[in-house]
Amino acid sequence: MEGRLCLFAHSVNGSGRRHLLVDHLRAVAGLAREFALPFGGGDLAFWLGLLHDAGKAAEEWQRRLLVVEGTKETVGIDHKAAGTRLLISDLGFDVFALPVHGHHGGLVSPGELEQYLASPERDLVAEGQAVQRLKAAMPELHNPPPIRWPTIAGDMLEGELLTRMLFSALVDADHLDTQVHVGKRHEYVGAAVGMAELLDRFEDSRQAMLAQRGVPGPVDPLRAEVYEACVKAAVLPPGFFKLAAPTGLGKTMASAGFALHHAAQHGLRRVVVAVPFISITEQNADVYRRLLRSTVRDAVLLEHHSSVDLDRPGGRWQRLAAENWDAPFVVTTTVQLLQSLHSRRPSAMRKLHRLAGSVLVLDEIQALPVHLLIPILTMLRQLVDHFGVTVLLASATQPEFWDLAPLREVAPVEILPDPAELQARVRRIRPMRYRWWTEPRPALEQVAREAVGHSQVLAVVNTVDHARRFFTAAERHAPRGVVVRHLSTRMCQEHRRVTLAEVERLLKVNQAVVLVSTQLIEAGVDVDFPVVYRAMAPAENILQAAGRANREGRRPEGGLVVIFSPYEQGMPPSYGLPVAETRRLFGPGRPAPDDLGSLARYFRQYYGMLPRTAMGADLITAREAWNFPAVAEGFRMIEDDGVPVVVHYQRPDGDEVPISAWLERLRRYPADGFRLLRRLQPYTVSLRANLLDKPEVASCLRPVLGDLYEWIGLYDDQLGLRIPTDEDTS
Repeated sequence: MEGRLCLFAHSVNGSGRRHLLVDHLRAVAGLAREFALPFGGGDLAFWLGLLHDAGKAAEEWQRRLLVVEGTKETVGIDHKAAGTRLLISDLGFDVFALPVHGHHGGLVSPGELEQYLASPERDLVAEGQAVQRLKAAMPELHNPPPIRWPTIAGDMLEGELLTRMLFSALVDADHLDTQVHVGKRHEYVGAAVGMAELLDRFEDSRQAMLAQRGVPGPVDPLRAEVYEACVKAAVLPPGFFKLAAPTGLGKTMASAGFALHHAAQHGLRRVVVAVPFISITEQNADVYRRLLRSTVRDAVLLEHHSSVDLDRPGGRWQRLAAENWDAPFVVTTTVQLLQSLHSRRPSAMRKLHRLAGSVLVLDEIQALPVHLLIPILTMLRQLVDHFGVTVLLASATQPEFWDLAPLREVAPVEILPDPAELQARVRRIRPMRYRWWTEPRPALEQVAREAVGHSQVLAVVNTVDHARRFFTAAERHAPRGVVVRHLSTRMCQEHRRVTLAEVERLLKVNQAVVLVSTQLIEAGVDVDFPVVYRAMAPAENILQAAGRANREGRRPEGGLVVIFSPYEQGMPPSYGLPVAETRRLFGPGRPAPDDLGSLARYFRQYYGMLPRTAMGADLITAREAWNFPAVAEGFRMIEDDGVPVVVHYQRPDGDEVPISAWLERLRRYPADGFRLLRRLQPYTVSLRANLLDKPEVASCLRPVLGDLYEWIGLYDDQLGLRIPTDEDTS
């Protein structure tokens, strides 16, 4: 309490204590300043925090708070206008007041903010009263000192990202202080483990892991060489780095080693590793967790994506850390990272300020969506130039981003001294034969009949429908004793995980096995087949699939990759242009896809044929206008997000999963939704929205909650979700 007024920010907590408004505002201001200091926005964030809830000081708001106390009703009175207007009129914030206006509902455009403040619905008397009452309680509001503005605030595009970061600092500080009041947290910030200690743990664990591997394989010396190159490069100044290690040379370990050494060397705050697929995220997180000795009691690694079980033992820290990435080592998906950077919602953006002063590792960058390349690369450039971020772009098939406008003036550090020479040595140690089966075009049945003649073979096709057809044909023609398995997005995540684990086990014991998969296996999945069949695809996809052939170099005869053009139609729409360029540059009598010079020429020519609008340039225009809603709407990593459908998959180990019970509880008690949805995520399949219009699909769906459905149709223990009477479900 200060002065004669006792103003509250929040109702009574479990201890029977109300949250004093001045305490809340000062705490949020202090936290927001701390969060924004790494990018020079401390003063701005402080004042945003000090005034974000200024409207709560109004007499009517305070009265209404007491009326609804103890009920599930909300106050229902706008409290953001007073602070927003005060920031603009007294402190000259102008559009930088947007975070206060949006700290609950999200960032809007400057035009929408202007309309909001000019609306006749605004109660100017209540606003003025709130300001006067607050000034009476907080003397620091009378004569504010000069504000130090970051130098980047004058550029429209850079100012837009600064606003995002300030918004992140504000909403995170607001949520943290509120969570402490209601008892969800005992302190504001998670326990920190320094980068030096993390690095020591990583190196000790890495040495122990290498010692347990036994006799080194032919590829192991090259892996050691790649790792040493990463450690050597880590001492260089922050900026853009490239890691173009061929597949199978320990990129997962080497990129983390670079990140930890670089962070420790330059005093950076955290490491964030982003990969394109959940399966790789889970795989990498397990490796890093062991290396960093991250446990329930000593949780230093946060795994954040849609299927991570935040309800497992120790999950409370995971739940809280996932809200704002308050962990020194974060493993997430590319979608989670990039969607958050282009979002406008508080829940998605709370974590953004944690990126400042961090090492950001983007793995498998060939999977970045081409239709959003310009906004993605522009955002990465801004993070490096103005927010103290080091970006490592890792891939065996390095795209030529450096000719595109956002990175044209950037000279990245090439971690490997001579990638082409390394690739040549890999070819000698791990020889590869390419065979092109494109004219005449074979039927899938014909390819499957040939493929099962090999004892161990991986077949990668472009659509779910082709995977099903190939699998069915392979089962029909496979010799007795050959295990045939299938992977596609029609299988839930747990089904895919179990299947992949079984295939890896069969490969280790030299069991005859045929795995038919869509392209989801091409990035980061550590399997080693002697033979790979790959349906015609862009060059980078072919090369990624080839990385699953003779991966360990233990087969003296080398690996065989067969590229075939199936007679049956079926290819993602985005493949048209890059496949045409692939056919032109690679093939019989032309270079193989692992020729790095030809691969670089392929990327340059492919990108050169695309108009800027096809690569997302319109979103830069929206960002320059600070049109946050338009950016959030336009930035879609997955063009068709799909409809989530829970399937009744049961693991073959006999451990029953109570899916029906979880669904029934979710229907009856929606308030428990967060926890139950997390449990159901591994048993969910995403269906294209237009499939729901088919009667045979609609008849197999039972509504659960919101846009979540239960699948009551057939779920095959090999193929996953099956749509009746539909032969073309690609």
